[in-house]
Amino acid sequence: MKAIWFITLRQLRRGGWRSALALGSALLSTVLLSGTLLGGQALFDLLVADSDHLSPLGLLVRSAAGIVTLFLLLATGVLIRSSFSASLAQRVRMLGQLASVGATRRQLRASVYLEAAALGLIAIPAGLLLTLTGLSVAFSFLNANEAFVEQFGRILLPLSPALLGFCALVALLDLLLAAHGPARQAFRVEPMSALRRPADAGSPRRALRWPAGTDAPVQLARRSLARAGSRSRSLSAGIAACVAALLVCTGFVNAVSKAYAADVPTYRYRVDIWSYSGSRPNAALAEIAGWEEPLLLTEETEYWTDAGTLTVTYILEDADFLAWYGAPLEGGGGEIPCVAATAGSTAESAEQLPLYQTFSTRLVGRCDTPLPYGAGPSPYTARNCALRVTSRSAVEAVTGSENFTLDNRTFRIYADPADGGALSQRFHTLFAAQGIDQYLITDCTPGSQWAQQRTAIPLLLEVFFGGFVVLVLAFCAAGVLGTVSGSLALRRRELALLRSAGATLAQLRRMLALEAAGTAAAGVLIGLPVGFFFLWLLGRALWTDFFTLLAPLPVLTAVLGAALICALAVLLSLRGLRRLSITEALSIGE
Repeated sequence: MKAIWFITLRQLRRGGWRSALALGSALLSTVLLSGTLLGGQALFDLLVADSDHLSPLGLLVRSAAGIVTLFLLLATGVLIRSSFSASLAQRVRMLGQLASVGATRRQLRASVYLEAAALGLIAIPAGLLLTLTGLSVAFSFLNANEAFVEQFGRILLPLSPALLGFCALVALLDLLLAAHGPARQAFRVEPMSALRRPADAGSPRRALRWPAGTDAPVQLARRSLARAGSRSRSLSAGIAACVAALLVCTGFVNAVSKAYAADVPTYRYRVDIWSYSGSRPNAALAEIAGWEEPLLLTEETEYWTDAGTLTVTYILEDADFLAWYGAPLEGGGGEIPCVAATAGSTAESAEQLPLYQTFSTRLVGRCDTPLPYGAGPSPYTARNCALRVTSRSAVEAVTGSENFTLDNRTFRIYADPADGGALSQRFHTLFAAQGIDQYLITDCTPGSQWAQQRTAIPLLLEVFFGGFVVLVLAFCAAGVLGTVSGSLALRRRELALLRSAGATLAQLRRMLALEAAGTAAAGVLIGLPVGFFFLWLLGRALWTDFFTLLAPLPVLTAVLGAALICALAVLLSLRGLRRLSITEALSIGE
C-alpha cells in the first residue's frame, strides 16, 4: 500500500497541467463554499441583532440558505469530479501497468482518494485563507463608510473555530464525494485493456454510419460525441451543474429580495417581553396599562400544525377583546374558546388546537375586523398563518390563575406613538426598574432606525448576493474551461491524425464548435430540470410559490451563462488548434 501512496504522490507532483487543474478546482470550490458559509453568517449576524428571537423570515432564509449550500456542495462536487476524471483518463495506462504487476483494484481506487486528500491538504487551508482575506478586504471597505456603519453597525468576520472547522469539513467532504466516481472507475480498470487502449480512444462501440448529404465536420462531430464516453458525460455534467447553479443562486437572490420586500409589519410600534419562568410580569404590565399612550396588551402563543401552518393565538385583555369582537367569550367543557381573526391570516385554522401544550382550544366564531394598531403577523408571514384570538378571562377560567407556570410565555404591547424614541426610552426605564431584561422593542415609526435600514438593506442584499452570483459564475467558468482544456490535451493525437489525413483547420474548428454546441445543449437540458427542482425546494422553504421564483431573469441568466462558458470553451479549443504540431502530437506516447 505504501508503494501505491508513493507512486500516486509522485504522479500528482509530475502531473503538470492535470494536477494544476485538479488543484485549481479544489481551491475554487473551497473558496465558494467557505465564502458562502462565512459571508452568509456575517450578513446574518449583522441584520439579526438578537439571534434568540428570530423573525419568521430570518428562520426561513436560514433554512433556504442551507438548501443552497447543499446544492453548491453537489454542484462543486460535479465540477471537481470532471477534473479528477481528466486526470484518471491520462493515468489509465499507468494504472494498467500497476495492475499488471500485482496492484489490487482496491489499491487503485485508494490512489484516487489519496490524490483527493493530498489536494485537500493544500487547497483547503489556502482556500480558507483566500476567503478570509477577500471577505476582510470587502468588510473593511464597508466599515470605512460612515453611513454604512451608522445604519447597520460594523460587519464583522466570523472567526469562530467551530465555523472554520465546519467550512474545512464541508470542503473535504466535497473533494471526497467528487473523487468517488473516478475511484470506482479505477476499481474497474482491466490491465490488458488499459495497456492496449490509449486515453483518447473514447468508447469502443461501433461508429455510426454517415447519412448521405452531410459533410465531414458534421459527421466527425457526431462520431466524436457518440464515442466520447465518460469524457463527454463529464463535460455535459459540468455544464449542467453551471446552469443549475446559476439558476438556483439567481433564484435565491431574487426570492430573498422579494421576501424581504414583502415582510413589512402591519404595526408601527411593538414591544416583546419574554417570560421564561412562565409567570406573568403583572407589575410591569399593570403600570403600562395605566399610561396615557393608547396601548394594546396581548399575550401570544404559537403552534405548528402537521400541515406546516403556523397558528398564532392572541390573548387580549378583556376590554380590548370586547372592543374588537363586540361580545364577551363564554367558555365551557374545559376548553378555551377562540375566535378566528380572518383579516390577519389566510390559512384556515383548525377547530381544536392545544394551548401551552396542555390546554385545548376550540373555535366559536370568526371576525373579519383587523386587530387594533396593526397587531398580528406581517403579510408575508400571514401566507402560512392562522390567527386565533381569545380573552384573558376566558383563558384564566380554564387555567385557574393568571400566574400558572406551564410554559414559556410571550407578552406583546402594540402602540401608535407620535414619538417612538421617547416611548422607547420610557420602556427602557420601566424595565430596568422592574428587573426585566428579556424584551425587544421594534420601532417602525417614520424616522426610526428601522425605517432608515428598510431603505438601505435592499441595496446591501443586492450588492452582497450579486457578488455571490459572480463568484458562482467564475467558479463554473473555471471548472468547465479547465475540463475543456484537459479534454483537448487528451485529443491531440486524434486531431493530429485528422490534420495528417487532409482535414483543414476550418473543418476542425467547425467540428469542435458543433461538439461544443451538442454538449452545451445536453448540459442545458439536464441542468434546467435540476435547477427547477431546487427552486421548488427554495419556494417551499421561503413560503413562496414556485412560479414566483421562476422569473425570466434567473432562467435567462442560466442559459446565457452556459452559452458564454461554451463560447469561451470553443475559443480555447480553437486557440489550441493553432498551436497544434502534427509531428509532435503523433510522436508523443500515451
